[in-house]
Amino acid sequence: MIVGVDIGASTTKAAALEQSHVMGLESARTRGGRESVQTILSEILSATGRRHKDIERIAVSGGGARSIGDTILGLPAIRVNEIEAIGLGGLTLSGKERALIVSMGTGTALVIASEEGKKIQHIGGTGVGGGTIDGLSRWMLDTDEFEVIEMMATRGNADKVDLTVADIAGGPVGIVPSDATASNFGRLTVDADRDDIAAAIFNMVSQAIGVITVMAARAYHLEEDVVLVGKLIQSKKITELMYDVARIFKIGICIPRNGEYCVAIGAAKSIS
Repeated sequence: MIVGVDIGASTTKAAALEQSHVMGLESARTRGGRESVQTILSEILSATGRRHKDIERIAVSGGGARSIGDTILGLPAIRVNEIEAIGLGGLTLSGKERALIVSMGTGTALVIASEEGKKIQHIGGTGVGGGTIDGLSRWMLDTDEFEVIEMMATRGNADKVDLTVADIAGGPVGIVPSDATASNFGRLTVDADRDDIAAAIFNMVSQAIGVITVMAARAYHLEEDVVLVGKLIQSKKITELMYDVARIFKIGICIPRNGEYCVAIGAAKSIS
């Protein structure tokens, strides 16, 4: 059994593979690199009914991989470049031969992968992501509990905080419909409802990621091969908003099952 571990800023995830088939997936809050890895390995062993001696190799990736030392459970900790893990994991999860993989975590990374993961290119990204939602909500809404913020956003109306194209131009502009956002937070006043502000935060983050995704997909001729992965795809509100952007710009996106484990799966695949 091979285990891939993704040590993220807020969450550590693990994927157990046997003969390239996923046997188990587990996640836990990150509490320091080495401690998080040991905890998640115990959980993955419990979930799969295996013992320590059944693990052949351990691959570690993500931002926290640098701080865990050289061995875990007596085995070498094989470090896998996070971009490589995103590319290989995205192709594995989507079944595509070539794709633009958008990893939506604390920030957002854009990766082009092809040739069964042999060719992987990091083309950029944005600092906008889940961390943006957490930080803005902590300051503006006095909470950083994602589930609470998402519930507020679902109840709220971003149009009470944002300006639409119709507000500014009186109707559609080019390919952009009249109800699309023209200015995030352009209507914000001190009287704004907290739920509406939450909706506007989700709107801004999703649209910022969505627009750079569209531009990258067009630049690399991958308009029908965009794969969204990472922790943010677990949010129904985020994915709905991303689909809205994709519809406006006629981009085909795929959100694979277990996409939040992309890096862990990719790390394990890279050493299998």
